[in-house]
Amino acid sequence: MIYLPWLRAARLQLHTIGFAPLLLGNIAAWYEQGHFSWIRLGVSAVIGLLLHLVTAFFNDIADIRTDEINASRSLFSGGSGVIVEGLLQRSDLERAAIGAIYLSIFLTYILVVMLQVHWWIFLFVGWGLVSGIGYSLPPLKIAYRGGGELLVMVTYSIALVWFGYFVQAGPVHSLLPWVLSLPIGFAVFALITVTQFPDREADLQAQKRSLVILMGESRTIRLVAAAIILSILAVLIALVTGAIPVVAGLLSLLCLPLAYSLVKIIKGKESGMSMYARLCQGTLLLTLWLGVAPALGVIVDRWFG
Repeated sequence: MIYLPWLRAARLQLHTIGFAPLLLGNIAAWYEQGHFSWIRLGVSAVIGLLLHLVTAFFNDIADIRTDEINASRSLFSGGSGVIVEGLLQRSDLERAAIGAIYLSIFLTYILVVMLQVHWWIFLFVGWGLVSGIGYSLPPLKIAYRGGGELLVMVTYSIALVWFGYFVQAGPVHSLLPWVLSLPIGFAVFALITVTQFPDREADLQAQKRSLVILMGESRTIRLVAAAIILSILAVLIALVTGAIPVVAGLLSLLCLPLAYSLVKIIKGKESGMSMYARLCQGTLLLTLWLGVAPALGVIVDRWFG
């Protein structure tokens, strides 16, 4: 079917880590400000999806050489492979990505003009476009220069939580979005770093400098374990200091067994693709939970607290 290659190129399984923090930001704004717009949430969610598509499509275009020699492609790593397998042409993805850029800008204009969102929202969308394009393409090529993991960490935590918060509340001073961003940020960092392990041989040949290439496998996997632990510590500190509602903190901590199992996998004797696959799945679940659980907790606290 003609739409299947496009679904594959979209890599929607990875967009889940973008929608969760955006939703969390929207709900956090309602929790603190007391008002909520479903249409603002809907438009911002579509913009978030478009920014993801820009990133995914341009990443496939930039990584053609890497994907051609990558024998370890999976659901989470190695690109979609639609270009190298001849399912779509490079020009197809270029046109789609450019279309997504224009549509995201137009919808942001709708937010400002018709839905009365502060014009600063363009700064968040601009960050998403610059990071999505610059992640893979020149002149920045951040993923090729050793900064890809940190860029993803910031974009898929702080930037998206604040984007969602700003859509509902505008330019207000609040500590809550920062606090809610930290656990997600560490979990996202663990996830995106793990996804680079299966690609390291192909990336090395294509001169793409991921952390695992720059630091080596053993040190990088320890860094992943540290990020997982920090994601839990960030929740604990926020809960103890009262920086987040109690219910949100307690629900977030339900992922503690998952975090423990991930660290145990890293410390164990398992290695190779099976270990990376389990870590990818686990860190994805961890990231999702640290976005969804505090959102549910905030709702419960607002209704019953």
